Amino acid sequence: MKNRINYFCILLLIAFLLVGCNPMRSSIKKGSSKLFETFYLGEKGTQYFVKPLYFENDKKKMSVDFTFLYNDKINRTDSATVNFSVFLPKTKKAEKTTFILEMDGKKVEGGAVKKLFQDARQIRYSTKISLSAVKTFFDADTKSVFFGKKYTPKNATLRKLKKINAGIFGN
Repeated sequence: MKNRINYFCILLLIAFLLVGCNPMRSSIKKGSSKLFETFYLGEKGTQYFVKPLYFENDKKKMSVDFTFLYNDKINRTDSATVNFSVFLPKTKKAEKTTFILEMDGKKVEGGAVKKLFQDARQIRYSTKISLSAVKTFFDADTKSVFFGKKYTPKNATLRKLKKINAGIFGN
């Protein structure tokens, strides 16, 4: 009898430890949590970090990530920070131009592009763009990114964008 009580107490303790050590997840759709991180900021809403998405053209590759605050509606002044890396081929020519999101034929230009750093493999940049343009980009059927040249999403990126759109904006 005493062994059963000890066994029951040990199982109960293990159950409490498992429940107590498991971080609570927000109510996002299954599979989306690998694509973006959420940070609840109270009445301000939720800050989202969309993990890097990959685009390419015939010579270069680019990764793009988004950070923004969203609270169930988008105000005209809401913006997103877009950080992107251009992976360098053998020529290490830095591009000096604007960042543009294209969705379903409509182009939206970002703000001033700031160079964050450059190493042997990549150049990292940052810009701001309207949050409504980012939402439209995630929802669009056809999309691409311009930075000197046109970069198109890989097939895996297109699938990820649909999941991100459903997980954040519910579309």
